[in-house]
Amino acid sequence: MEHSKRDHTKYIILPSVIIVAVITQIPFLITIYYSFLKWNINRPDQGIHFAAFSNYAKIFSSQDFYTVLLNTFIIIVVSLVVCTVLSILLGLLFNRKFAGVNVCRTLIVLPFFVMESVIGIVWKTLILSPSFGLNYYISQFFGRPAVDFFGQDALLTILILIIWQWTPFFFLIIMAGLQNMPDDVLESARIDGASGFTMLLKIQIPLIQDHIKVAMILGLINILKVFGLVYVTTSGGPGISSSNLPYYVYKCLFYDWDVGKSAAVAVITVAVTLLLTQTFFKYLYRKKEA
Repeated sequence: MEHSKRDHTKYIILPSVIIVAVITQIPFLITIYYSFLKWNINRPDQGIHFAAFSNYAKIFSSQDFYTVLLNTFIIIVVSLVVCTVLSILLGLLFNRKFAGVNVCRTLIVLPFFVMESVIGIVWKTLILSPSFGLNYYISQFFGRPAVDFFGQDALLTILILIIWQWTPFFFLIIMAGLQNMPDDVLESARIDGASGFTMLLKIQIPLIQDHIKVAMILGLINILKVFGLVYVTTSGGPGISSSNLPYYVYKCLFYDWDVGKSAAVAVITVAVTLLLTQTFFKYLYRKKEA
């Protein structure tokens, strides 16, 4: 009977597995195939040739790639740390009852539901523009020249926008953990004379550590694939100073018209994503076992 149920479940799941494989794995296999080709769309006279690992060699010998890789790591590390800390602080602040708390929680969560490209356009034109945005009028009020947020400090600006968008996502998960903490444990700690800071470090954070881990893992995956913000704000510039791996894939294809190189960068991006997530999983598992 149990064997029959197992077979029945297998047949139910099989169509979903096939659909997911077709949607995700077949395009990825095609991308791997393209990464071994020498194919420049802008030069049809050169034709399409098998190039073996020359695209990968070209990428790994390019200083631009390492700059983009470093930018990606900076974005991931800084965003994860700041989003986690801010979401914990906001969760503690709004995990209580006061007039308008639900409105405040809704306002905090709203940026997460806005598209990346819309966020980028609004911040670039209405807020940070040195010519006619809020940045311009504030600078005029103080008699100072407007700050060019998309110039020398472009990477910092991208970081701020990513943190602004993704902190609400972390907040949702961590808030769920805070609201499900057992009241008797917290009350016992207060009776024992635990201060607010001690309660935070010794009781509250350990109780919601699984929620924090989930938020950071999902945040890692989503922040690693940020593209729209970079595209509509800095276009990876000046130069490539604010480019990340997803935008670099786009740049190789639609600026350089190099299909093989673009596909190779995409494959490397997937490999980096898997490496980072697996390393993070193993780190969390070791900490849990310890």
